[in-house]
Amino acid sequence: MPLQIFRRSRRVLLLSFATLALGTSAQTWPERPIKLVVPFPPGGGADTAARMYGEKLSALLGQPVLIDNKPGASGNIGAELVARAPADGYTLLFANEFLATNPLMFKEIRYDSLKDFVPIAKVASNAAAIAVHPSLGIKTIQELIALGMTKNLNYASPGVGTGPHLFGQLIAMQTSAKFTNIPYKGSAPATADAVGGQVDFIISTLSPMVPHFNSGRLRGLAITGGKRSPQAPDVPTLIESGLISQRYEVWYGVVAPAAVARPITTRLQQASAQVLRDPELLNKLRNAGFDVEPSIGDDFGAELRADIDRWVRVIRDAKIPRE
Repeated sequence: MPLQIFRRSRRVLLLSFATLALGTSAQTWPERPIKLVVPFPPGGGADTAARMYGEKLSALLGQPVLIDNKPGASGNIGAELVARAPADGYTLLFANEFLATNPLMFKEIRYDSLKDFVPIAKVASNAAAIAVHPSLGIKTIQELIALGMTKNLNYASPGVGTGPHLFGQLIAMQTSAKFTNIPYKGSAPATADAVGGQVDFIISTLSPMVPHFNSGRLRGLAITGGKRSPQAPDVPTLIESGLISQRYEVWYGVVAPAAVARPITTRLQQASAQVLRDPELLNKLRNAGFDVEPSIGDDFGAELRADIDRWVRVIRDAKIPRE
C-alpha cells in the first residue's frame, strides 16, 4: 500500500475511533459528579439559586452537582476557568448578567461570552434593591438623589461591570447625582459592608438584604424591578418614584463550554427544562425572592445577546470607562 494512502486510511480510522468514543461518552453521560462553578462568594443570590437548581439537577441525573465558588474579578475568574475546562460536560458555569457586561467593561478579558459558551438554561431572576444604612438619615429614594446632588455618595455593588454598578451610574446620569461605585466580590460582602455602615448606600441583589430590612439594620429605598417584591412589599419600585423609567433585574443561568458535545448539552437543556417545572423547586426559588420565567437553549442565548445590546447603550450614554 502506498505511504500516502496508508496515512489517509490511518487518519480516517483514528477519526472513526474518536467519533465512536465521543458518542459512547455522550450516551453514558453523566458518569461522575458535575461541577457547577459559581463565580461569586457563598451567600449571595447566584450561590443561593445555584444550590437550589443543583440539588434538583443532581436528583434527576443521578450524580452529585457540586457547587464550586470561584469569586473574583466581577465573575471573570470563574468564567475563564470554565471556558478553558475540558469539554466533557462535567464543568458548568452558573452565570448572571456579567456575561453581558464584562466584555464591555474590561479591556483585557480571556473569554468570549457568545463564542466560548453554549447556553443551557436561564434559571431565575431577581430584582435588585437600593438601600441605605439608617445612620445616613435618608428615608426615600428622592432624598438620596437630592443628597447626591450636593455631595458625592459611595455605593456598594457586587463588582465592576455588574448590573448594579452600571444601573447606579445610569441613575446618576439621569438625575445629575454624584455616585461613586465601590466594587465587591459579590452581593454577600457588599451587603455586609452596607450593614456595617462602610458605604453610603448599596445597589445589589434584594434577597440578601431582606433580613436586614426586617431587623432595621438597612433601610430599603427602592426596588429596581417592574413591580414590588413580596419579600419587601413596603419598598416601592424605582419606577414609582418617577425619577427613572428603566427597570433592572439580575438573571441567573447555566452555560457550558462551547466545545461540549451536542448530545450532552441537549441532555442538560432537557434536564434543566424538566427541573424548572418542578413545583418544589419553583416554590423554593420564589420563597427566596426569585422570579422564575425559565428560558432554555437558543431562547436563553437570544436573551443574552439582547442584554449585551442593552448594556452597550447604557455604557456608551453614561460614558463609563473600561477598567
